[in-house]
This record gives sequence, structure tokens and C-alpha cells, in this order.
Amino acid sequence: MQKLALILFLLGLFVTGLLGTETRLLFFWPGCLLLGLAGSIAVLRWKLRVSFQPSDWCLLTVLMLAVYVGWRAWTSPVEVYAREDAAVLLACFVAYLLTVTAVSQSKWRLGIVCVLLVLVAGNLTAGWLNFKGRWDFHLVPGFSRSFPPGRIGGFFNNPNHLAAFLSFAAFLSAGGMLFARIHIASRLLLGFGILSMLAGVVLTMSRAALLGFAVGGGVFVLLTLWIVWRTRRSLFKWLVLALLLVGGAAVSSLYKVNEDSMLTRQLQSPLGEDMRAHIWRAALAQHADSPWIGVGSRMFYEGSITHRDPESTPQTGDALFAHNEYLQTLADYGWAGLALVVLVVLAHLLNGLKFLRWFAAEKFPATGMLGSNALALTLGSIAALLATLAQAVFEFQGHIPITAVVGAIVLGLLANPGIESAVFKPRRIWGLRFLMKIALLAASAALIGATAVFGTADGYAAYARVQNSRGETGQALGHFAHATAMDPRNSVLAYQHGLALMDSIKPGMTKDAYLRTVDTSLQELTRATALNPYNYLYQLALADALDAAGKNDAAFQAIQCALVLAPLYEEPRMALGMHYHRLKQYQQAEFAYIWAGQAKAVNPAGTTNWLDNYRELLRQTALEAGQARAALIQQQGP
Repeated sequence: MQKLALILFLLGLFVTGLLGTETRLLFFWPGCLLLGLAGSIAVLRWKLRVSFQPSDWCLLTVLMLAVYVGWRAWTSPVEVYAREDAAVLLACFVAYLLTVTAVSQSKWRLGIVCVLLVLVAGNLTAGWLNFKGRWDFHLVPGFSRSFPPGRIGGFFNNPNHLAAFLSFAAFLSAGGMLFARIHIASRLLLGFGILSMLAGVVLTMSRAALLGFAVGGGVFVLLTLWIVWRTRRSLFKWLVLALLLVGGAAVSSLYKVNEDSMLTRQLQSPLGEDMRAHIWRAALAQHADSPWIGVGSRMFYEGSITHRDPESTPQTGDALFAHNEYLQTLADYGWAGLALVVLVVLAHLLNGLKFLRWFAAEKFPATGMLGSNALALTLGSIAALLATLAQAVFEFQGHIPITAVVGAIVLGLLANPGIESAVFKPRRIWGLRFLMKIALLAASAALIGATAVFGTADGYAAYARVQNSRGETGQALGHFAHATAMDPRNSVLAYQHGLALMDSIKPGMTKDAYLRTVDTSLQELTRATALNPYNYLYQLALADALDAAGKNDAAFQAIQCALVLAPLYEEPRMALGMHYHRLKQYQQAEFAYIWAGQAKAVNPAGTTNWLDNYRELLRQTALEAGQARAALIQQQGP
């Protein structure tokens, strides 16, 4: 059963690496199911064969963070947003506990690295397809990558997240290349793979990832030199010379090859004009609403709109994420959440450094062997963790399932690096191991249950959206209805169903069919706004449905709510003008349209804007004035 759990764990990691590469949960559910099954089977075994004892202090900090994030997700104002953080949390918790227990043997841990290398090969192949012109490449038929062309993404929608994943794999591979007990041919292959991963990071043009890579690389080199100095000092000068020659040649070659692309990236998006400063101000503004425990899981989805910085350019799109994991944590989980994250990181880094000290002081003198899988993975894990922590100042890779799960695995490797010593004997905390097993069972069961219900509903809704894009309206509405029936507390599905119903209204419909469609849409959009009263687009869709149903006063109230939620945006101001326009209150409509033209956040290019509606207003009023003049002339006679 333990081997079965390990196989399912590695398979879950692989599937998550293929599909769990964006923030939405739709393609992450298969990985959740496999990880949940792996955790359940491992717990049923109850007493697992563990090669080394993990640090109870590391386990305790992770349990504290998991309980806190789980509690905040449970009490968050918008359930469907909280599910996203909760699903990633549960998957990471299962992956972490399996890493420190069932996957404590070095051969299985090297199996993790092998899975990551296979995923790296797939991502780089997909990156080659990007360069061949298929910038919208997606593994799942019917879906496409939405990131603008020019930067490779592999299986990821965002190239920055591909860079974060490659960084994890590169440092774990670097540790294996130098210190693992593997054949020389395997070392050469790992060396080639590391250069390929570094080239991939450069081709993503992610400046934050390059900064993180530099931080992790510096730490890796320093720790490697320290280990060699403490163990085989005769090799020290040769290692320094090799690092200078190989490292210098690799960095200079990659820089020269990719100099033009990086220069283009700088010209297109200068560091001095980076939008992140404006986003960070919005995150701090949301943090001020609830500084100690945060506003709630993923609530920056709405906070980035309500607290939008007025100084940001009108064309800047919705941030949705803070592009800084520490500020995102402050906004969503408050000081308490950030303190627990720092505690987890410090506990695991200190335990990893403790292992290095033990290896140099006890393990090497006893064996005389520098080759060690545990040493390789610990060095790689420390460097990878610090690299991603540096990148997290500018990115949100912690919200991407695969990078989050790999990060949890890295923490697991540091929590149980393989210490076997009377001097460094880990302290036990009474009852903690039992609690962790119960927590593992609960997390695994929650992943399986969530996949069965929420994952299936998401699948029906995704299929409905594809059908809607093909013009298969009837079938799409049927699948939307099935999805909302399975997951009635999902505000996103209710909103999408309501919009699909409104879009299905066509000229020539009978009055009864029209009224039934409007009424059903009104019910769905009312439910969506009740489940998530913080989204201004839900309020505007509800206003359209209310106007269609003749409930104009209620529609006006919904628009007023949207104006409060998005005070700087063109869309709710334009909706107010359209509301007056429908009521033929042309003077108020004109004022609203002109006000929309003064918005600090304009609608994206290619979508309806205030000017188009204002021109339609002028055309309609001119037409009606002409008709009235003609009627007056006809009444007066020649």
C-alpha cells in the first residue's frame, strides 16, 4: 500500500505539472484527485516505513499555518474564491506530509526529481512550439493560452510561472549533479538539463525570476564551497576554479544569445514604469481594511478593483493578484498569516542548515564519502527555496498549483533531510504525529470530495462555455444548469449561467419565451450577487436583467452598488448612461456618458466604450428630433 501511495503521489505530481499551471482550479482537479488518493492510501497504512525522523518543529509550524489558512478560507466572504486557496493548501499539505514520511527514502526522492525533469522537457518542447508561432498553445483541445506573444510559457499561461518552476527544478538538479550517488553519464545529462533550464528562464524574459535565480545560485555556490571546505579541503581551489570557468562561460553565453530579447523586454516594459508599484498600493489599502487577519482568501480579486491606485494609467488592466506574495498574504490573511509564513520558512531553512552542519561534523568523518543523495537534495532545496522567495517579491507563483506543490515538497525535503545522530536528535512534540495523520486523512478526503463535486461542476461549466463559443446555445444552457445544480454556492457559475441566458435572447422570440428567459437569468444573477456582493460586474449584469424585466428602480440600485465597488472604472459609469438611455432620459444619459469618459480605468480595446454609446445616443436623439419635426410639419399642413 505504501508503494501504491508513492506511485499515486508521483503520478499526481506529474499530472499537476501538466495541467495545474494557472490560477483557476479547472485543470487542477485531476491532480487533486490523485494526491488525495495517495494521501488516503498512505494513512490507511497508518504506520509508514520512515527512513529518518522529521523535525517536529517543522511539522508544527506547517500545521499551524494550514489550520490558520483553512480557518480563514472557511470564514472568507466569497466561498468560491476561498476554494482556490483551500484546494492549493490541501494539495500542498498532502504533498508535504508524504514527502516527510512515505517518500523519505532517497530513491523515491530522486524519483521526484525525475518527474520534474520530464515536466521540464515537456515545457521546453512547448516553449519551442511557442517560438514556432503557436503562442496560444494549450495541452487541452478547445482551450488556448491567453498571454500575449513574445515570451515562452510552455504549459503555463504566464511565462513568469514557468520561470519559477524551472528554477525549482534547476537547483534540485544542480544538487544532484554535484553530490548525488549517480553515474557520470547522469551527471552530464543533469548539467545539460541545467543549462537548458537556465536558457528557458532567460527566454521567459522574467526579470524577477532571473533575480531569484541569481539569489539561489549565490546561496548554492556559497553552501557548496562551505561543504567542500569542511570536508575535502584539497578540492576547494579546483572547485572554485571550475565554478568560475563554467559559471562565467554559461552566464556570458546565455546573456549574449538572449541580449536582444531582454533589451526588447526592457524597452517594452521599463523597470521605471512597472505597474507593480500601483498594485502594491492597492494591496496595502486592502490590508488596512483588516490588518490582523486579512480580508479573506483571494479577496484581492476584488480589492485590486475597489482600491485601484488613481495614479495608474487608465489602460492598465485589473491586477487580480498583488504581484508580491508577501503583500498578497497581508491583504488576504493579515499580519497573523504573514507571521506564520515567515515562521514556516525559518523553521525549515534552519533545519536544512542543521543537516549541513551535521553532515560536515558527523556524517562525512564517519564515512569519508562526500557523495550523498540527502546532501544533494538539501543543498538544492535551500537554494530553490531562497530563489522562489526572492522572486515572490515581484510575482505570485505561490498561487499556481504546480509551483506551490513543488514548494511544499521542497519544504518537506528540508523538514526531513535525513539526520541520524544522537547529537542532533530531533525533539518530539507529544501527540503531534497523531494529529498530522488525522490532518492528512482529512485533507486527502477533502481533495477527493471537492474533485467529485466542484471539479465535476467546473467541467460541465467549461464544456458549456466551449459550446457557447460554437453557437450551440441550447446544449450550453443545459450544461450550465447542470453545473449550477451540482454547485449552487458557486457565484462564478451562477453569473456565467445568467449571462448565457441573457445572451440567448434573440429577436423574434415569443413573449412568453422572452419573459421565462429573463426571469431565469434574473434568478441566477440575483443568486450570484448574493453569494459575491463584492464584484461590480455581477451588479451590472443584474442591472441589465432588471431593466429587461422592467424593474428599473432596482436596476438603478444595482448600478449604484457597482459604482461604489469600482469607483474609478468606466464600465459602471457607462452602465448608468445605458440605464438612462433605455429609459429615454437623454440628458442624464449624456451626463453619465461624459462622466464615463473621465474614468481612471477604461474598458479594454475592442470592447464597448462610452464613446460608442454616446454616439448612439446622439444618433437616436437626432433621429427622434427629425421624426418629431416631420410629424409637426405634417400636422400643420403645407
